[in-house]
Amino acid sequence: MRRLSLAVASFERGALVLCMALVLGLVLLNVVTRSLNYSLFWVDEAAVFAMVWGCFIGASLLVHQRMDFAVTLLTDPLPSRLRHLARVLVDALVLGFGVLMLVLCWWWFDLPTLIASGWNLQVFFEVNFNGIYMERPTTVGLPKWPFFLVMPWFSLTTTVHATANLVEDVVAMFSGEAFAERQEAEI
Repeated sequence: MRRLSLAVASFERGALVLCMALVLGLVLLNVVTRSLNYSLFWVDEAAVFAMVWGCFIGASLLVHQRMDFAVTLLTDPLPSRLRHLARVLVDALVLGFGVLMLVLCWWWFDLPTLIASGWNLQVFFEVNFNGIYMERPTTVGLPKWPFFLVMPWFSLTTTVHATANLVEDVVAMFSGEAFAERQEAEI
């Protein structure tokens, strides 16, 4: 599981760099075109979409690197074994969040209903009142659903990273490696 997480993280690093480069490029393009009094209105919206993609990809990468937000006020005073147990609990909660997000994305995109409606978007909307495939951004002119694909990607990759973290921590907890390492670090 750790190898899969590492491979996904490697891809995410490249995708994150690409998203941030795209944001920078679009913002610079916007500055130049506005200074020439020839504004491209779609550039603002495209930069926002690139930034949102970057945020979600980066958040998943943070789960892989275990750099997500933590409140250590409660765990710092705990003995080493309880701190490790708290870490396993947090990994389990992050995994639960990832799985919940996967389920919600499955419901949101609702591919079985889309296929059953013969890929007819109007029939799909009439069946479940879900306009995900019919919505369009204000200026970009493309459907919104491709931009929304970052949500299932984030959900899937967060689940992969959280599973790898949880497996690693549970194995370390039962093998005693983590406790010995942490006790040495505390000394």
